[in-house]
Amino acid sequence: MCAGRTFLLFRMKFFLLFLLCTWLGSGHVMAQNEAQAADSSMAAQTPDSVAISLLTCSPGSLVYELYGHTALRVREVLPGRYSDWVFNYGTFSFDQPHFVGRFVMGHTDYELSVVPYAIFYNFYAQEGRGITEQRLNLTRREAQALVNALSENLRPEHAVYRYNFFYDNCTTRALSIIASCINGRIEWPQVQADRSLRDMVHEYSSVSPWNKFGQDLFLGREADAPASFKEQCFAPLYAERFMQQATIVAADGSRRPLVARTLTLLPVQAAPAPALPLTPLLAFSLLAVLMAALTVYGLRRGRTLWGVNMLLMALQGTVGCFVAFLFFFSEHPTVGSNLMVLLFNPLPLLLLPWYLKHSVAARRSWVLCVQETMLLLTFLALIGLGGQSFPPETWPIVFALAVRCLSDEIIYRRQRRAPKAVAQ
Repeated sequence: MCAGRTFLLFRMKFFLLFLLCTWLGSGHVMAQNEAQAADSSMAAQTPDSVAISLLTCSPGSLVYELYGHTALRVREVLPGRYSDWVFNYGTFSFDQPHFVGRFVMGHTDYELSVVPYAIFYNFYAQEGRGITEQRLNLTRREAQALVNALSENLRPEHAVYRYNFFYDNCTTRALSIIASCINGRIEWPQVQADRSLRDMVHEYSSVSPWNKFGQDLFLGREADAPASFKEQCFAPLYAERFMQQATIVAADGSRRPLVARTLTLLPVQAAPAPALPLTPLLAFSLLAVLMAALTVYGLRRGRTLWGVNMLLMALQGTVGCFVAFLFFFSEHPTVGSNLMVLLFNPLPLLLLPWYLKHSVAARRSWVLCVQETMLLLTFLALIGLGGQSFPPETWPIVFALAVRCLSDEIIYRRQRRAPKAVAQ
């Protein structure tokens, strides 16, 4: 009986393993069949053909997936042979030594990798993200030049590059290597002249308000300048649209579309993750209301509530450490011109001991002058004098800090007048 039970368990395990393998392989088979069917006509017409496509993947839910992704697909059809590979400039690993520190400093390294198309397809299918294919309208010579360039880039000494979110990423690399292999030039469409990098960031991060606020917190004035065509190409979906409208002007003057055909390989299936009900604007507005209520309470009782002020200053200074560090030391694009450093910097945190000393002694602290100066400069920047677009969440933060500074000033002046009133 034990032997029968063991045999039965073995059969059940084998059956479950069979089902698992079938499920994992179904995506591979589906992707492979789709690819072969799409290229059947090409194989019939040209017995030794290379088809190269730009793949654009829809955005995901993680912060580094919000903008989508770009890769290059290379298919080779020979008599009795079929190969299908995806070249991906967006490969990185969290296991790299000192990854977090290098990321903060803007020293993140990405690399070019290559995987079978079926694996690439299955990954995005499991994520519920879509894939659009734009088959490039290349001559055989241009296609072979592009394959050779990708093979050269795949060499260990060339595969790794210093990633830059706006100026050097998976999309810009793909467009650049395509353009370098054209026998002639690519005529790109006109872009919206008043479109800024910050506008584009908002477009993709609007589904995640906290991510949007975090990015606004670190982006500087450069992000508000009109973005050129090259700068707008950092976004995969924008690059996809530009590719669709682009024209190849050959060396002999002839013209042809850059994209021969466009296919939806994988429709978007996953619904966007719901945003948190507590948005940054709501959270900071509630904070401003709370500070206003505490101020009214303190004024009626004649108390400064310096403990509340110290907590606000500590939070302000802690956030300021990150903003100031990126401002002065990071190589991330646009962070070196960030006027948010006027409001968020380490000074409130560093000046806490002096503020505490004066508050305990019931004396006006010179720290208030520093805080008031920071708030005044921030206000001037907010109304547009600094040339930078500030997120709307900044207004309730400035209001909360200003109300607390005003409360201290009023309490101090009352305390100064009190002895004179007694003497009279």
